[in-house]
Amino acid sequence: MVEKIVLLDDVIPAPVLAECLAADGLAAEVIVAEEVPTGPGIVALLVGPEAVRLADAHLAALPDLRVLSATSTGYDHLPLRAARARGIRVTHTVDYCTEEVADHTLASVLGLLRSTTSLDAAVRTGRWNITASPPRRIAGTVLGLYGFGRIGTAVARRARALDIDVLACGRSLGSRISELAARGVTVVEWPELLRRADVLSLHVPLTDETRGIIDATALAAMSPGSYLVNVSRAELIDHDALGAALRSGRLAGAAIDVLPQEPPAPNDPILRFPNLVITPHAAFYSPGVAETLARRVAADVAAALNNTPPPKTGPDIASMSCPGSDITSDR
Repeated sequence: MVEKIVLLDDVIPAPVLAECLAADGLAAEVIVAEEVPTGPGIVALLVGPEAVRLADAHLAALPDLRVLSATSTGYDHLPLRAARARGIRVTHTVDYCTEEVADHTLASVLGLLRSTTSLDAAVRTGRWNITASPPRRIAGTVLGLYGFGRIGTAVARRARALDIDVLACGRSLGSRISELAARGVTVVEWPELLRRADVLSLHVPLTDETRGIIDATALAAMSPGSYLVNVSRAELIDHDALGAALRSGRLAGAAIDVLPQEPPAPNDPILRFPNLVITPHAAFYSPGVAETLARRVAADVAAALNNTPPPKTGPDIASMSCPGSDITSDR
């Protein structure tokens, strides 16, 4: 029997996905769509984080749906409760872009500290002035990581190689204080992270607890002249408060890879924030990552449809009540 699978993700190449599904023992017709489908016959729906935010009504319109797959590490765009109530197996794809996101994070941190973007912009407008946006020394900088899962760990490893001091804050780290200290990472609580970090980098999923965690209060608690990096989810930040902190100089700068609206409208106020570096949701990407993602997604979906245990790289999350604190990603 040929299974009908709908793909709502323009990053994944559909032919590669179909080949990988076949290699995993699943005869499937992969249908590429731009809108959420409706009607019978569709057994699996694969949804990228940029595609759409699914609602309960979307699932109700798919009576034969057996698998709902986030083709990403984050899955805050899926209606988990509705899927669980229907007995739909839900998967997400982890660890396919950990190195890329960690690289992008470190590049953002270094770019802010060394003022590469602002100095380039100054030169292009005729200003040859080092002190207008003075580069900082990298070694000895304090990098605060909010969230310490796969990506936070990879960022810390890179940062420590450059003699950057690393602070980490997150769930379940209290039992790891000695272990992480041996690796050069100091575990702290949220208020101390805000107060001590020269650069604060976000690596947590979007949950009710983390939504808007970077608000005016948090920004006011940060050290004057510090920086903010976000490669996780846009909704972690109150962007009105971010704009105010950048305009006042409370923050020296910020680098974000995720926006409330992607792409932003030409008149979006965020494009006029000073000292803000924006990249187009690119932290997850490198040549070949789409094929890696296709292989991981295919393995997850094939296991779900064949009622076999999920692969270690792609856990079944249908039974989770909310995203875990170690699941963080740009995409």
